[in-house]
Amino acid sequence: MDPSMSHSYARLRDARSRLTGSTGGWVPRGKMTQPGLGGERIAVVDTETTGFSRLDRIVEIACVTIADGRIVDEYESLVQPDRDPGPVHVHGITPTMLESAPAFGAIAADVAPRLDGAVLAAHNISFDLRMLRQEVERVRGMSLDVGSGVCTYRLTGEKLAVAAERAGLAPPNHSALTDARVAAELLLMHVDTAALAGVSGASCRAPGQRGGLTVRRPGAPPRRGALSVLASRTSWPSSVGDSEALYLDALDRCLDDGELSENERSWLSVTASVLHISDRDRELLHRRYFDLLVEQILADGFVSGQERRLHAQVAAALEIEADELSVDEMASGAAGSSGDGRLEPGTRVCFTGSAVIDGRPLARSELERMARAAGMEVVGAVTKLCDLVVAADPMSRSGKARRALESGVPIMGVAEFLEQIRKVRRHDQ
Repeated sequence: MDPSMSHSYARLRDARSRLTGSTGGWVPRGKMTQPGLGGERIAVVDTETTGFSRLDRIVEIACVTIADGRIVDEYESLVQPDRDPGPVHVHGITPTMLESAPAFGAIAADVAPRLDGAVLAAHNISFDLRMLRQEVERVRGMSLDVGSGVCTYRLTGEKLAVAAERAGLAPPNHSALTDARVAAELLLMHVDTAALAGVSGASCRAPGQRGGLTVRRPGAPPRRGALSVLASRTSWPSSVGDSEALYLDALDRCLDDGELSENERSWLSVTASVLHISDRDRELLHRRYFDLLVEQILADGFVSGQERRLHAQVAAALEIEADELSVDEMASGAAGSSGDGRLEPGTRVCFTGSAVIDGRPLARSELERMARAAGMEVVGAVTKLCDLVVAADPMSRSGKARRALESGVPIMGVAEFLEQIRKVRRHDQ
């Protein structure tokens, strides 16, 4: 990927078809009835940053305000970080774009009243509020108590693009404002009284008067290659923590063309270090990412020549042995949300984790009974003789799941296992 391309990070199709008019400005929406919101004012925040560490800075900020169940205000601006903007190939913001951008202190008086008294919300709120607090600490006379906010990532359980697609929204294009808009729409759809129970508004003060100073990034069409289309449909499992989700999102953006440049590899390495992700856990995340992408390749039951090339390309970029995963075998009838294990008589299968399906706990003994009834052999440990591991969550870090990855044994989620069992039963009838 060419790191000079300012919008390599913006892989998804233009969100303006839903959120903006032909001039690119905000189109006011009608009131969206949402009893759970009551009279709360909510400020949905999104930031683009130079990185993830204590020393990193905000390069773009957006705030979308919701009141009485509808969007009533928007604010966005590029922010001068007084340093290199960091991974241009990820956030798409170049030094040239930032030449005339105000420092955070210069827009503090515009940002503060939008946050003050509002319940703060964001998609992965812990990250955005941490970066916001770091900027506030650098401005003399400015203060911020974030209160207790709402995380739309936790509400939906999905990364922003997947949650948007599932909700029927145009996906975000990875600028701060469009991401904040989509998060606001998701909040309006998902939030209820229970989600707001116990939340408290923020308190934010800044010196000076509002100046209305903003510098917006120039518009550019987002990239949307074949891998981007697949990746946009890939969701991270619920077991992924905040740091892991941030790393997977970063990897997702860097791989939008199926390649990792040296700059991108270096940046991902630094990102993993800042997020306290070990080399071994990083390898596991890469493998899980690859497996989830393969699941999307196979979702329509057809593997095109382009998808075969993408499979090989991404495997090479992530340094995964190509013969560990056969697209041909999977496409010809192999089952598995995370591997190429087949459900057929004689398959040696090992189970790990406690599953909950449709709100009902499903005991491991019941899963083992189903496997035996289908003619499979249940084993208690993962060895090279094991053909398949069935995990409550394909992203599991249990000892069995780790050994499966180390041994090249495919891992399948319980939901996929149950679906394949149903197929086996139908075939036998």
